[in-house]
Amino acid sequence: MSALASSSAHAARPDFAAQPHPSLYSEVNDAEPGDHAFVALRAAYRASGGIVRGDDLARSFWDHQRGDYVSLARLIVAREIFSFRWNESYWIPMFQFERGEPAIKPGLSQVLAELVDVFDGWRLAAWFAQPSAWLNGQRPVDLLDSDLSGVRAAARADRFIATG
Repeated sequence: MSALASSSAHAARPDFAAQPHPSLYSEVNDAEPGDHAFVALRAAYRASGGIVRGDDLARSFWDHQRGDYVSLARLIVAREIFSFRWNESYWIPMFQFERGEPAIKPGLSQVLAELVDVFDGWRLAAWFAQPSAWLNGQRPVDLLDSDLSGVRAAARADRFIATG
């Protein structure tokens, strides 16, 4: 909790009733999120590299001699990155990688460690893309590079709330 207390911006409890993008939350909470949730996630991630079908990313790994399908699957299973399933494919938000490189963004694993045990892939995708009151209305995906400690503190706070 010391990370939360270190900043007055993180100390105040946010109003979770205010959800600017209800399509992300309402459909992501369903057992099988629908087309509207997928379209909302695609739009939300467009500025940060978009989302890519796992098969296409694995081919890109292969093309860059950085791995293959097995390498990508290992990253997901090891929870170094996350994916979500939609329409018989696994999709991966590309903000998790350095731009133009098949290297995982530094610090991502610290944030994921706070959330992967309580959120599935869809909820993780929505969490990163949704403005957070813990981050003064900013989206975690937009602050991962510039305010890792703040994003990690927001993830920790949301994990505590999710687990009661």
